[in-house]
Amino acid sequence: MKNILIMGIGRAGKTTLSNMIKDKCNSFNLIHSDSLKWAMIRAKNQEKYYRENVDIQKDFEHGEYFQRTLLEYFNSQIRKDTKNYGIVLESGQLHPKIVKEMVDFNNTTVICLGLGNFNIDQMVELCLKYDTQEDWTYGLEKDYLRKHAEDWYNCNEMLKKECPKYGIKYIDTSVNRKDILEKLMEELLEINK
Repeated sequence: MKNILIMGIGRAGKTTLSNMIKDKCNSFNLIHSDSLKWAMIRAKNQEKYYRENVDIQKDFEHGEYFQRTLLEYFNSQIRKDTKNYGIVLESGQLHPKIVKEMVDFNNTTVICLGLGNFNIDQMVELCLKYDTQEDWTYGLEKDYLRKHAEDWYNCNEMLKKECPKYGIKYIDTSVNRKDILEKLMEELLEINK
């Protein structure tokens, strides 16, 4: 099976799509980057500190060390997948240049989910409308959420520009997200037949 890497910004549908793929084709092994992030933080007994200091948490998870650790873990899981079940990684922390450097595009389909031309206010409204208690942004005050949406906006703009340079397909999920994710799931599973 071909492996799948789903990267992109928050609220673009990465976790939803990866779970849809897993639900439809149970043989895939699924890696959520946040699970590795929190394992590394808990191993240092610093969960409370990072939960109370979200800016520092974001610096850690978007830093090169975490990105390279995550991709090395992904690659090690691919190497150990002797029965060829396939690995799906979803992550909101990856830069296209590092992905291109560390991932074999011959055995991994890489896509990037983004929010197209959404502005900062539209990103904030998206969180306010769809956040659940499982989302780290749930219940944040609008001004604090807006500060993070500025980072998402800048990241989204960077991904739209950088992904094509590194052979990564950028997919806008800001409109008709459910239909787009359904179609993507079918396309990704078709590649794996």
